[in-house]
Amino acid sequence: MKLTQVLCKHHIGRTIRQMWYQRRQRKVTETETERHLSQFRIQIKDALDLIKPKVERENIELPPRPPRVTYDETHPAWKTRTCLIVRDHNVLQEGLPQAQILTNTISLSDLPSSIEDSLPDLPGHVDDIVKRAIYNSSIFDAYQEKLPVKKDPLRPAWVFPRDFGISNGRRMRNLSRKFLQICESISGPSVAEKRCILYNEPMKLSFDKETDLIQFKLKSDVVIMSASPLKSIDDPDSHVEIDLPSIYPLHHTISLDKTNFYRTEDVYPIRSVNILSPWKNVHTIFAFHNPRKVRNLTELAVTESQIAGCTMIKSYTAAASCARYRFGASVTELPEPVTVQAVQTDGRRYQFFVFQLNSLDVNDAGVKNFWYTLPPLALYEKAQYDDGRPVLEGYNPEVFRRIVAFYRNGS
Repeated sequence: MKLTQVLCKHHIGRTIRQMWYQRRQRKVTETETERHLSQFRIQIKDALDLIKPKVERENIELPPRPPRVTYDETHPAWKTRTCLIVRDHNVLQEGLPQAQILTNTISLSDLPSSIEDSLPDLPGHVDDIVKRAIYNSSIFDAYQEKLPVKKDPLRPAWVFPRDFGISNGRRMRNLSRKFLQICESISGPSVAEKRCILYNEPMKLSFDKETDLIQFKLKSDVVIMSASPLKSIDDPDSHVEIDLPSIYPLHHTISLDKTNFYRTEDVYPIRSVNILSPWKNVHTIFAFHNPRKVRNLTELAVTESQIAGCTMIKSYTAAASCARYRFGASVTELPEPVTVQAVQTDGRRYQFFVFQLNSLDVNDAGVKNFWYTLPPLALYEKAQYDDGRPVLEGYNPEVFRRIVAFYRNGS
């Protein structure tokens, strides 16, 4: 048994409180100091006046507070007609088939042969640069953020410890910036001078679908603008034998938000201040899928069809706003098709699409828009710390080759 040292201390807190309680009514004794100093004509001032002198301030009239915004019929954006809005966090209930009906688009299985045949043969050191970009974006980034809460469906009440690390949105932004920078470096100034890269640009498009007013109010994560438009892939009058899918008995506006507060003007990535910009055509868009922000209303997991539907909506918004910017806001029959490339990613899986806009009339069953798709590809299988060591496994060079092919297309 170990003997411990006895601390000879007394807790005097109670004694001090008792002393203050007993002496709280003591009066301050008056001295004759003030009378003696006044005999020698010495002025006495309060010490607080010297430490904090009183400053006479002028009465300043503050401007009146702006009236409180009330969301009723007096609001300037209030309209009698109800508008159905699709935003970035919205998910179409029926996924890709519902998006096809909204945009009057048919889905084709393969990418155009012009893009498939243009996949470049990159030198070996390019793959090393891409791997370094993956390391820097997914492993070595020192930014730490509280990650989403983990849930086990088999044990819903179990509370997992919170993890800190690189968020999914930051990983996607860093990878896209680094990949596009590599594309500019290996393509040379002859291609790079015809491209302009924009980030987080808003896009808005309003149109009538049967008796409903629908508005796509989205944000483009990454947009590549080009000086010349992409060429059309197929004849607009082709594939007439393919019909739009059916989601009966559901309506094509299911799960869309309803509002009476909206504005119907179109928003294009090239603003009015950049009207003289040589890069006026949408070339490629990158659509990020962030499971933390994009969710179902039913709290079910987001399906692959719903993710593809969101990408189709963004591609249609980019292509249609570009067509209205080029040919006029009231045009429905386009002089020539507008083609936009799309890359959908969650930071690890990449999927490539091409959207060809043939008509802005979504009620026309004759001329339809085309949507070319490719099965998703995994950039890597695992990129993380394993026993304290950075590990990158299952790197797929095919993903970056397709990004380079998209970037160089139309040069």
